Amino acid sequence: MLDRREILRIGALSLFGLAAARRAVGRPPARRKANGNAIFIMLQGGPSHLDLWDPKPDAPQEVRGKFKPITTAVPGLSVGELLPLTAVVANKLTVVRSMRHQFTNHIAGTYVTLTGSTDQPDADREAATKDFPGPGAVLNYLQETPPQVPVSVSLPNWLSIPGPSNRMPGQYGGFLGTTYDPFLVAGEPHKPGFKPLSLTLPDDMDAHRLAGRKTLLEQLDTATKALETQGTKSLDRLNATAYQMLTDPRMRRALDLSREPEKVRDRYGATKIGQSLLLARRLIEAGVRFVGYNDFNQHWDDHGKLFENYPRKVGPVDQAHSALVADLSDRGLLDETLVILGGEFGRTPAINKDGGRDHWPRAYSTVLAGGGVRGGQVYGSSDSRGGDVASQPVSPADLLATMWHCLGVDPDAELRDRTDRPYKVCTGRVVTELL
Repeated sequence: MLDRREILRIGALSLFGLAAARRAVGRPPARRKANGNAIFIMLQGGPSHLDLWDPKPDAPQEVRGKFKPITTAVPGLSVGELLPLTAVVANKLTVVRSMRHQFTNHIAGTYVTLTGSTDQPDADREAATKDFPGPGAVLNYLQETPPQVPVSVSLPNWLSIPGPSNRMPGQYGGFLGTTYDPFLVAGEPHKPGFKPLSLTLPDDMDAHRLAGRKTLLEQLDTATKALETQGTKSLDRLNATAYQMLTDPRMRRALDLSREPEKVRDRYGATKIGQSLLLARRLIEAGVRFVGYNDFNQHWDDHGKLFENYPRKVGPVDQAHSALVADLSDRGLLDETLVILGGEFGRTPAINKDGGRDHWPRAYSTVLAGGGVRGGQVYGSSDSRGGDVASQPVSPADLLATMWHCLGVDPDAELRDRTDRPYKVCTGRVVTELL
């Protein structure tokens, strides 16, 4: 039986196509490229740019650290020695070494990374109804017709820091309302017991039989009362789309990792991020347009013992990310799928007394692949210590504007909150030099 949380997740999905209910002003839909997709890999906690994507071998020991740079498939582009598989696919990557913003708090840094909004305190807080919506919610809002599969999916959990932010802002519907939250596929995809919601129905249960299940209808009716009121038409679509998602064979197949050859599963790695990114690729193939991978609970917040922790932490990311990029390329999907890899900020140039690095938003790196971004390049630079941007600065809003452009969405397109106030999708500039 579906519990209340699962029903609410279905309910959030069902209202992706409510264009008529919220476009009373008659705004034309945003233009977008057919089949434009994105996979946003959020390494929450702040991975060290100096030890991964922007090594400084000529800096003093207290800056450069213990890891040596290695060459890549791109002449002149080096990465940290813990990224040997990334080095192999570097010709498909763009490393942006000039990211920067002003927020040192994890929650504030994550919010600006996911929304581009700087209208916030640099402090711990919970998600609020006035927040700018995350990318998945924006795509849900812009969807013109009810989809057969979710427009946007988050996995394998919500971003969360238990205590200061159990609901981290930037990933939900915000001022658009909770009905536009991404669909959450929760669980441990690398473990044998992984069986997400869409696989819980018997193979012989079709939509007609499901519609006849009175208990499910009663649960849906209860769930809709907990969701924000969006009009009778919205509630009718809640039921219809919930059934579609549960019974659509494309979604059920996509979520069934047992259908994937072992050789491919091994390529990604038998890890949480490995099987999650394989699942992300399968969801993109099934028609999902945006997949967010969320690392959990400040996994990359290494204030101490960074050089002991990174050999264990970085390997799974190196394997999974490089496999995703290569796999998308092999399947002809990379040109239409933008892959974004990074955190909410970088780490301090100076190694602290505990053998770690602290929060540092003044210069850090983000890695891009596909989606119309030209591979085999470095964009921008940090100074000799990796402490400040030296050339071609890029803000989170600029990166998001570029993402929206690659998805075929005009960054100047209009969103309307629940009081009908207008907002741009993004205030940043499209970094055309990346394309």
